[in-house]
Amino acid sequence: MSKKINVLIFPCGAVSAVEIYESLKYSIHTKVYGASSVEDYGRLKFDNYIGGVPNINDNSFDETFSEIIKDNDIDVVFATHDSVHKYLSEKASSFDCYLVNGNQNSSKIARSKKLTYNKFKDKNWVPKQYDGTKNIQSWPVICKPDFGQGAQGVTICQDGLQLESAMKKVEYPVIVEYLPGEELTVDCFTDRNGKLIWVGARTREQVKAGITMKSKLVDYDKDIDTIAGDINSGLTMRGPWFFQIKKDINNNWKLLEISSRMAGTMVAQRAWGVNLALMAIQDFLERDLVTLHNKKIKGIERSIITKFDFDHDFNKVYIDFDDTIIINNHVEPMVIAFIFEMIKRGKEIILITRHENDIYLTLERVGISKNIFTDIIHLKNKELKSNYITEDSIFVDNHFPERMEVYKNKNIPVFDVDSLTFFIA
Repeated sequence: MSKKINVLIFPCGAVSAVEIYESLKYSIHTKVYGASSVEDYGRLKFDNYIGGVPNINDNSFDETFSEIIKDNDIDVVFATHDSVHKYLSEKASSFDCYLVNGNQNSSKIARSKKLTYNKFKDKNWVPKQYDGTKNIQSWPVICKPDFGQGAQGVTICQDGLQLESAMKKVEYPVIVEYLPGEELTVDCFTDRNGKLIWVGARTREQVKAGITMKSKLVDYDKDIDTIAGDINSGLTMRGPWFFQIKKDINNNWKLLEISSRMAGTMVAQRAWGVNLALMAIQDFLERDLVTLHNKKIKGIERSIITKFDFDHDFNKVYIDFDDTIIINNHVEPMVIAFIFEMIKRGKEIILITRHENDIYLTLERVGISKNIFTDIIHLKNKELKSNYITEDSIFVDNHFPERMEVYKNKNIPVFDVDSLTFFIA
């Protein structure tokens, strides 16, 4: 592919924006831009940063945004806020770009809890709704804003007086049954053919400022899978999306909300081997997708960096060269940091490559000592990498078919370059 896909993330200071950036920055297929209406973390994170963008409610927004798209030859846009996503879904055709999961009707319904609940009112996983204080026979109830997200503006009301007070504080209030049980977020991906190819439920075990800091992947649940399938059938989705659910007093899952964008803690899916943002780019290129879930990863804990709980003993790291250690004709510092982190941990590093030239001369030219590798395996013709890999190891390669081949034949953990940051302390 000669032309890279130019990707714009807007607004780019949100937690979900940073996750999309981390998911795409090592891809050889993309060049990533960030844009924002406020001066925040995005300006420090993005090499290609565009500041001073008007708010979507500003009359000058459309003209400015169109110029950004045109001037930077943007192909794909990720919206990282629900209201921004809804607005852009109404304008995407005039902006001449592809908005990830940008169906206008689906975005409109997902942005409104009332529209969402009415859309799926015949489903048993939709919570009971009430019209004001009338006909409420079981207290407490929940009052929340129709256009809110997360837990913003949510009030537990024990009686009619509390409910009337809460309703006065919320614009367009929605009153639903109280759900006292466990809460989960379910990250999903729908391809260009409308096929739901990923459903990953995760816990919210530790939450700070609305951000999940500790999460574990939940085993397959038929009821959750059914809800995901129903939503996917009822709305036109394409790309990553998510929904949140909570258990009622009878231990049944009930829907809280749906969102057509990526969630910040979709990083958990990437840690488990499912890079939803990169999948959106591959889907944009009309490539058929499969997922490769790394089942040895039990969960994640977040602080400034993200690490995973890796349940696999290994002594060796087999790593590719082209587009893995070398990306865009330069040595990738993060990969070198990973290699030396593994050496520090006492692991053997084996270079396994199909490099077209003399690998020893190339290593010397780019300034990498051959001595950091325990062995260098230079493959000829169409030799399988798995023929040289032992089972007490992990495998790192940029190329998905290579990872799939090693995984199928050796059943060991395999990683793309974007996953290596999870290993570095």
